[in-house]
Amino acid sequence: MTSADRSRSTADAVMRTGVVVTVIGLACLLVAITPLVFASLHLPGVMWFAAMLTGVGLLVSFVGLAMGARRRRGAGR
Repeated sequence: MTSADRSRSTADAVMRTGVVVTVIGLACLLVAITPLVFASLHLPGVMWFAAMLTGVGLLVSFVGLAMGARRRRGAGR
């Protein structure tokens, strides 16, 4: 395995981790907004903070994309 393949796999792993965190954050968001639909349901406020994982996951995914793009640009030179 060359260093380009290893860094590409690292970038892919970072991007996939970001996607997983984003999906978990979206699931938390769906749970957090259910009290807006069902007024009788009360959830702890921590669910709103858990829903913020969506943004964190997107940020991690973008970092993975940037890592992969930087490696591809450097490999072409």
